[in-house]
Amino acid sequence: MTPRAATLAPAALLLHLLPAAASVEGNAAAECAALWTGYARYAEASAYLDGAKAAREDAAAWRAKAIAETGDTAGVDAYIAAEAPGRALMFDAYVVGGDETTRNILERALTRCGDG
Repeated sequence: MTPRAATLAPAALLLHLLPAAASVEGNAAAECAALWTGYARYAEASAYLDGAKAAREDAAAWRAKAIAETGDTAGVDAYIAAEAPGRALMFDAYVVGGDETTRNILERALTRCGDG
């Protein structure tokens, strides 16, 4: 693991633990929207991943589902804004750093969030 990835992995996990918008906390669709938004951000900035456009489309589909389920557009958007940067850091920790724990977390999340 690179020193950068070793530094980012704990930060990403801490960001994940911070409280987000209460009305959408625990909403699976909002979590998937944050995941795909983070993936898109990382893919746009990284030479190692592609698929940013498809990830943004997936994020939009999951966002719409979260809004339909919660009725809280502002809360869903706040949740995504708070959580997506941590998801992008997790992709970096896995892709660049090869962090196995992060890989396991992301694989489970990607399985849950396959198609919006």
